[in-house]
Amino acid sequence: MISVHASKRVKRACRPRLRRLLAVSAVALVAWVWPPSAAAASVNAVHDPPPAGALGAAGTTPATAPEPSGRIVVYLIDHQRVSREELAAVQREIEAVFESQAGLHVDWVLDDSPRRQLRPEELRVLILASDGTRWFHGPSNVIGLAPHDDEAGIGRNCFVFYRQALWFRQQAVLRCREATRMRTQAQASGTAVDPAVDQIAPADCGSFLPFLTPLIVARAAAHEMVHILLNKLDHSAAGLMRDSFDLQEWLGHDAAPFRLLPEEIAALRARLGTDGAQHVSER
Repeated sequence: MISVHASKRVKRACRPRLRRLLAVSAVALVAWVWPPSAAAASVNAVHDPPPAGALGAAGTTPATAPEPSGRIVVYLIDHQRVSREELAAVQREIEAVFESQAGLHVDWVLDDSPRRQLRPEELRVLILASDGTRWFHGPSNVIGLAPHDDEAGIGRNCFVFYRQALWFRQQAVLRCREATRMRTQAQASGTAVDPAVDQIAPADCGSFLPFLTPLIVARAAAHEMVHILLNKLDHSAAGLMRDSFDLQEWLGHDAAPFRLLPEEIAALRARLGTDGAQHVSER
C-alpha cells in the first residue's frame, strides 16, 4: 500500500499561478491495487447509480443525533450532471455528517450561488467532471480540495473531482472480484478460505459497490467543508479529517473511520451553533 500526503503533493505539483495564490488543503483516497492480471480482467467495470436509500447501509448516522444547534448553507453546483438519485444520495450522506453528528442543519441551494462574499455559514461545493489533472502535473490520487485565499483569510469553495471518485470505485471493483475469486477457488478445492482474503475485501463487498461513488463524493466534500468552516489547513490523526484513506475502509459496515472527532464537532458547534444565523438573501 502506498500512502500519499495529498497536501504536500499539491504544494509541489500545483500549477505555478495557483501555487502562488492558494494554500491548498486536500483529501486523498489511497487506493491499494491488486496485481495487473486482476486489473486486466476487470477493466470493463461500470458505475451504477445508487438505489434510493442505499447509503443508509454504510452511512455515518449515530444511534442518537445531537440536538440541532445551527445551520449551514451549501450552494451545490454539479458540473458532472449526475442523476437525481445520485445527487440526493450525496446530499443525504453530507447531512449524515453535519446534521446527525454535529447537530448542524444543512440548507441546500442547487446549481446557483450568490454573487457576493459568502457568510461564515455559507460555502460552495462544486462537483467537477474531471480527475484533477488541470490542477496537478500528472496523475494524482487527490479526490477533493479546498483552496484557502491567503489575502482574504479563508476560501469558500470546495472542489470534488468526480472522475477520481469513479476511478476509486473501479479499484474497489477489482479488489472485490479478486477476493471473490479466491474464495470461490478455495471452496471448489475443499480448502478453508485464507483469513487474509478478508483484508482484500469482505465477503459482502459487492453490496457496497452500487452506492460507493456518491459515498466517496459526499465524504470527500464533507472533509473539505470542515476545512472551510473551521478555517482549518491541517489534518487529524483519525476520522473524517485524515489526509488519506485506505480503500479497504470503504468496503465495510464500520463508519467509524469517517466520523468527526469530538473536538471537531465542538469547534463546528461553537462557530456555527447559533439559531440566529442569517438566512439566504442578497443573491
